[in-house]
Amino acid sequence: MRQKRMRITGLLLVLVMTAVLAAGCGLSGSGGTKTKDGNKTLFSYDGTKVTLKEAWIYTRMLGAQYEAQYSSYFGPDFWGMEVSTDEDGNGVTFEDMVKEQAITQIKQIIVLNNKAKEMKCSLTEDEKKECAKYAEAFVKDETGNAILKECGGKQEDMEKIYEDNKLASKVQEAMVKDVDKKVSDDDARQTTIYRVVYPTSKTDENGETVELGKKEKEKAKKDAEAALKAVKSGKKKIEKVAEEAGWTNTDETFAKGQSEEGKDFEKDLKKAKDGDLLNKVYTCDQGYVIAKLVAYTDKEATEANKESIIAGREQELFNKTYKKWTDKLEKKWDFKKDVDQELLAQLVLRSAESTATEDAAEETAPAEATTGK
Repeated sequence: MRQKRMRITGLLLVLVMTAVLAAGCGLSGSGGTKTKDGNKTLFSYDGTKVTLKEAWIYTRMLGAQYEAQYSSYFGPDFWGMEVSTDEDGNGVTFEDMVKEQAITQIKQIIVLNNKAKEMKCSLTEDEKKECAKYAEAFVKDETGNAILKECGGKQEDMEKIYEDNKLASKVQEAMVKDVDKKVSDDDARQTTIYRVVYPTSKTDENGETVELGKKEKEKAKKDAEAALKAVKSGKKKIEKVAEEAGWTNTDETFAKGQSEEGKDFEKDLKKAKDGDLLNKVYTCDQGYVIAKLVAYTDKEATEANKESIIAGREQELFNKTYKKWTDKLEKKWDFKKDVDQELLAQLVLRSAESTATEDAAEETAPAEATTGK
């Protein structure tokens, strides 16, 4: 059930902060960016003022997630990369996106906290003590301490953040507590097969998928038929056939109506027993298929799918309720106007070296253009 609950509380950062500290994971390097304006109000939402230092902490924690995910692909200075454009056609960088997402998370936490009394939610003394321990650990952690020094944050600021997150998570749970948690095996069923595919296409040197010629396709079909015959006769096991065909992508797990081989294939599976070899060659987009039924109802995959279905119901109810709570607020909200952009600009996720390089490039660009003329 832990996976499901983390999906629902995904907009909260308590688990992220705890995990980062527990792993001793370094956070996004801001190149020594600091502010003396941490106590200034960055924005207000639903009657609650948010300081720059609070947004700073949230942004740095969210930035850690992105850095862990993308730095290995794009390098540590990916923050300046454009990921989209805004409504005015201006480029939006990773850094811009993370800042706005962090503020969105803070807004959500504010709304949920403001609904706590209505939802009959509050923190117990033990939960407050737990939050205090997390805050103390954050302050003692080298990276956590560095973040607080950047923005002028204190241990009590971290206690508030942990308490706000914890209370928000309890409100979320209360919002979805009446969701129907009954899911039948038939509705959640995941079926697993072992299959060997004889391809009717190939990948060319440019990475493009190219269909095989008529004769090559006919050969692929004959190979599949011969392999099926060999397995049915007991001369070979399907695993041996897969090895000889060089096919390693043997396992396919799917929900009702979602197999690559189609409806007729699934009807035949329904008649078979676990462990049975299906007695004919089928087709999928990749080619000709011979298959063995491993488990018509894969217990582990089916249980996981039940959790996923319930989580989807919970998320749907959460979204519906949250939208109802915030419709009026969001109609008035404008990120560019309601957030002090000059204050927010003090927070830089890009490294000092990266920023200096970009600034130098911007300064030299006009001179190069002039020389070109």
